[in-house]
Amino acid sequence: MGYQKVARASDIPSGRGLCVSVDGIDVGLFRVGKRVFAMENRCPHAGDPLSEGVLEKCVVTCSAHGWDFDVRTGFRPDDADGFPIPCFAVRIDESDVYVDIEAVINMPPRSPSARPKV
Repeated sequence: MGYQKVARASDIPSGRGLCVSVDGIDVGLFRVGKRVFAMENRCPHAGDPLSEGVLEKCVVTCSAHGWDFDVRTGFRPDDADGFPIPCFAVRIDESDVYVDIEAVINMPPRSPSARPKV
């Protein structure tokens, strides 16, 4: 599939995110300075949309229960050893934002030998 055009950079509000759907996956887009970051748009606590949370610098706080996540890494700021929210590769061409949901940038791919045997 590769990169898919999902929005214009100007569509992403300041201090919040923008939810877009890419092949059935809700993706939150977040603008930090001149960069745009993309992550799965579900808080792992209760599944609430992170794009509706408040973005301060590079940390979005879920509006439902206050969990916070660094949009650059997908990790909680105080828990870099935890399991991150998937973050996706982003490309900006002119002012168009493209996301590749197959390119998860914060988790190593699992090798076939690491899969559990059934």
